[in-house]
Amino acid sequence: MSDWDRLLSSEPEEKAVQSFLELHPAMIPGGSGDVGPGGHHGSEMSAVFREPELTGAGRQFEPDFMWVTRSSGLITPVLIEIEKPSKRWFKENGRPTAEFRDAHDQLNDWRSWFAIDENRALFRRKYLFFDRYEDRPIEPQFLLIYGRQSEFEYGGGHKDPNTLRHKRDTQRRDAESFITFDSLRPRFDHGNSMTISMTAQGPRPFAYSPAYSTGTDTGEGAALLGDPSEALARSVLMTDERKSYLAERWKYWQQIEIKTQRNRNNPIREMGYE
Repeated sequence: MSDWDRLLSSEPEEKAVQSFLELHPAMIPGGSGDVGPGGHHGSEMSAVFREPELTGAGRQFEPDFMWVTRSSGLITPVLIEIEKPSKRWFKENGRPTAEFRDAHDQLNDWRSWFAIDENRALFRRKYLFFDRYEDRPIEPQFLLIYGRQSEFEYGGGHKDPNTLRHKRDTQRRDAESFITFDSLRPRFDHGNSMTISMTAQGPRPFAYSPAYSTGTDTGEGAALLGDPSEALARSVLMTDERKSYLAERWKYWQQIEIKTQRNRNNPIREMGYE
């Protein structure tokens, strides 16, 4: 949090914020049903995608982050747009800034993309890795992380900040959420998370949360994601000893999963974390 506060105080560019959050997936909202309805079963492999591509019919898009969360009856992709934190929501006259309008419109672009049946089918094939979710409907949520809370406090540049806060909240359309960068905190229920990238060879781990732990449900994802070495080297707030331990256990559960897939007999997956 000290590093995060220092970063925000430096008025960083969007890329610097993106890079920080890629190394701290527990700070990225949306992975556990905390954004919109559904998603309370968490995301597959506790993973958040960095800059996932939405390709298909029509225009192509690249959100900054995306969780793909689950509940008993739904698949809920949570697509996230971030902007340079110093951008303002409103002008001095109370009208929305062009920067806010442009950022907000990106959420509508994604909504339009998901409205095409062909694109939903492509999304299933690309981002749902295990066939047990094939029959669940997809209902995406869209999150804009924008601006600073100080704009809506007295002294933040507006004569009536409370009225503008209410006006901001009424700008949201269905399935949308707005939060400021000041709201981001490490979430305990995202502690066992990782950031992943989609590559030409498939999904690959990018970085692990400092609190990441392995367990009996690690193997299925580990078999899919492959070698964790580069991601562990990139991860922060971990000792070398812990990185070595996680690499060893990741490989162990990877091998267990490979054996399990061979004999289709899996009595150990539901036994919890180590």
